[in-house]
Amino acid sequence: MRLLSVFALGLVLGISACSDTAASDDPENDDPARPGGKKDGGPNGDDDDDTTTPGDDDDDDGPPATCTMNPDVALNFEERRLVNRLPGKDVPFATEILTGTGFDVFERDFSARLCQDGKAGANSFEKAKELVKGEGTKLWRAAVDRVQGKRTMGTLPAGDDRMLYWARLTMTKTLRAWEPSFALTAEQRGDLEWELERASRGQYDLNLPAGPDFVRIVLSGFDPFTLGAPGATNDVNIRIGNPSGAAALAYDGVTFTLPNGKTAQIETYTLPVNYGPFERGMEEDTLGPVFQAPVDSRANVAITMSQGSGYRFKLEEYNGRFHGTFEGNDDVATCASGFLASTTGCAIDPPARWLGYEPRPWAKDKPPQFVESSLPVDAMIAANTSAQVPAPAGTPGGRFEVVWGYDFEVFPDCTKSATQVFYSSVPYPPAPGRQPPAAAACARSGSGGDYLSNESAYRATLLRDVLGLTIPVGHIHTPIMTRFSSGNGAVTDATFEAYRAAIVAQGRLLVEVVAKSL
Repeated sequence: MRLLSVFALGLVLGISACSDTAASDDPENDDPARPGGKKDGGPNGDDDDDTTTPGDDDDDDGPPATCTMNPDVALNFEERRLVNRLPGKDVPFATEILTGTGFDVFERDFSARLCQDGKAGANSFEKAKELVKGEGTKLWRAAVDRVQGKRTMGTLPAGDDRMLYWARLTMTKTLRAWEPSFALTAEQRGDLEWELERASRGQYDLNLPAGPDFVRIVLSGFDPFTLGAPGATNDVNIRIGNPSGAAALAYDGVTFTLPNGKTAQIETYTLPVNYGPFERGMEEDTLGPVFQAPVDSRANVAITMSQGSGYRFKLEEYNGRFHGTFEGNDDVATCASGFLASTTGCAIDPPARWLGYEPRPWAKDKPPQFVESSLPVDAMIAANTSAQVPAPAGTPGGRFEVVWGYDFEVFPDCTKSATQVFYSSVPYPPAPGRQPPAAAACARSGSGGDYLSNESAYRATLLRDVLGLTIPVGHIHTPIMTRFSSGNGAVTDATFEAYRAAIVAQGRLLVEVVAKSL
């Protein structure tokens, strides 16, 4: 069967655009079928080709630096999966996906930029930051351009999101192996890796148009996750992708005309499936500048998106100030078992530089236990987007239903560990008598769970309120994407491609509904 790309499906639907299953982002409630700062430049803005070839001395601050590459650098937990193989394969999955998409060139080129023939590509920490940021931006732009059909690389279908995650890991490994002759502290090395992370996720590339004739939309997606144990050689989970990441790459920079004649433009970025970057303020530092921009260039809509469960899109109402015990891709969970709402590491604590106050030590309502979505749920459900996108064969009911999630879980008494679940069903319009979380209760789980999807939505909606905005902000959970034909250990197949294409296409229609509601 021919593999259907996102943009091929888009053409079928008239959408313009510039079974083995994966886990849901509520890892303890997986689908039963699962087998086991500042705005910067880039190709859409300022010239991103501002670095020099190794050894070129355009820096007036000192002579060129020398360098070596340490072949014995320790790998972090995520990088240790670079050797993982699919069943029956003798080549690591990372190698397969990078070769198949043409993204095997980025680590090699990055290594040469850092150190070639003993000459360093930078002679100071600040120059190294410029180099790293530029190379990260190139990776992001290449991923966007490949998915959108603007750049042909490799032989795998264009819509794949997975190469961005795996290419980044090869580059972080190479960055830590770099040993220039000028001194770098541990903190500076961490800052270099942080720049690479942010730049390669599009977080410096939110180029929103200015003027009253535009509707400016910002959307985030996530990395693949639940990828299995490092070193595994017989686990299909290593091939998991994330439909929200695929959507982010497919939507970035896309424009469409609204019924009122205005032009909507989507700008996107991705987030890691790790708690540490959230605690450092990665999301607030990305959204904050576009939330605080002058009114004629400020974001009008912000959507966080992630993979949910089953075969449905779920529009989450309540975002809770709590993250649970499931580990991130780096094997770190900050919340231990036997917790209370106030247990250190369990509460979501956005940075004081955005809140305007210190969230620690814990105080019940600083910040709030729950923050609500402001997406136009009624319009998003009434739009009947599932009728406009062909569902992949085998989808129950033949479509991806769009439902409203107003379920949540609380600690009724914040000093005790007992919890209570409310509204596990998702009818819309809601049943009479529906009540929000009680003012005296503490959050245990939002409508989107207690993992990083809920956290991304909580941080975005809280920042909206802290900054006094009245724009639509909220979370969309997508269906599970990683579904393959039974017994199949392939990198991709027609089933996998069909699910990604359909999810990304219907997600795009939901985003359009939000823009049309303004």
